[in-house]
Amino acid sequence: MKKNTLAVGLLYLVAGFSTPSFAADPCEVVLCMYGKVTGNSGGSECRNAENAFFELNAFKKHHRFDPGKTFDMRKALLGQCSSADPAAVSKILSTFGKARG
Repeated sequence: MKKNTLAVGLLYLVAGFSTPSFAADPCEVVLCMYGKVTGNSGGSECRNAENAFFELNAFKKHHRFDPGKTFDMRKALLGQCSSADPAAVSKILSTFGKARG
């Protein structure tokens, strides 16, 4: 009986544990992607931000890539950074906005 109680308690402990989410800040994405556009890589510090940008992909029926919707999704992400320079955002989107990530 004691083993069952211990097992149930351990199960509740494990089930209640959540891993932290490391979503990239939209301004960090703008900064890192602008560096990528201009040839100044941010290295490993920008890996999460670049992944967050390139993970946004839209697909049509039959799993065909949709560059227009992907562009809109990425534009919305970059638009969340109110302090971003519109020219920088435009340059990022013109270079990587429709690229399949």
